[in-house]
Amino acid sequence: MDGPVTPTLAQRAPAVTPVATARASALADPASADDAAQRAEALDRALASLEWNVIESAHESLASGSVLSGGEAGFIYLREGSAVLEVAEATPLELTAGDIVFFAHPRLRTLRAHTPTQLVEVGVTPAGDRRSAALDALPDLLLVRDFDIHERPIVGLIESMCATRSKPIGSLRGGDAIICGRIVTTIASVAVRRWAESGCAPAHWLTGSVDAHIGRALSAVHTQLDRAWTVEELARIAAMSRSAFAARFRDVVGSSPAGYLASARMDAALDLLPRRELTVTEVARRLGYESEAGFSRAFRRHVGASPAEWRESRQRPAA
Repeated sequence: MDGPVTPTLAQRAPAVTPVATARASALADPASADDAAQRAEALDRALASLEWNVIESAHESLASGSVLSGGEAGFIYLREGSAVLEVAEATPLELTAGDIVFFAHPRLRTLRAHTPTQLVEVGVTPAGDRRSAALDALPDLLLVRDFDIHERPIVGLIESMCATRSKPIGSLRGGDAIICGRIVTTIASVAVRRWAESGCAPAHWLTGSVDAHIGRALSAVHTQLDRAWTVEELARIAAMSRSAFAARFRDVVGSSPAGYLASARMDAALDLLPRRELTVTEVARRLGYESEAGFSRAFRRHVGASPAEWRESRQRPAA
């Protein structure tokens, strides 16, 4: 099987975004206008399928040199200061005040403050029982520079997020979970839109979120991650020939079906491992691995740590 697709890291947005240029060109070219309209419709459909629930949220104050570790999906917004973000198997990112990093999928990471730093950290999980094709098509990490300049009203929502991590049990008001879920869904949607408008999105991600044939195959994979899927089986589900499906899958998703299955299993592992009632062996079995050793090797290649090490990293030290 191919290895997991390397996460895409968004770069600093240019002064004139590719979207703005595309819109200007569309005025003179009806075909370009049609393409722009289709992209806008695809983005609407993708964002409509992305909903999140809040696991926890916190307003953190870090002294120079202090480290904050985590691993869940969610986002980090720097209110003040500067820091470096280190993510397994990715280039370290220098962050400054106003930047937001959205983790569409769980990923082991460490943030080290260069200066006294104020930030908001929110952990999320996808709402509902089924993952969407739009979520599966997103890279692990999205970086949006100068979010405070481009999306100032949304920054107000971020700063209003309640600090659930510091509240005693029973102190949350009725409806807080629902309201916070809708707020964080709005924040994530705006971050994804800004990321796409800045020209940072891979060319395939919107196509992957709305392609009906490939979408059916992706849904089947996530419904039965423990199954040893073959290209032939997935091609039948997509109602395509084997060769056409394999070529279309790579064009749309950016990896082979085998590589995608391996990556999807690892993402599911990051959701299952925090559940202490499950042993590493049980997680491996649920994901279709014949042995814990094989699962551990695949997991280390994916996140840079063993399942046991990653699980321990999720246990935050007492303040």
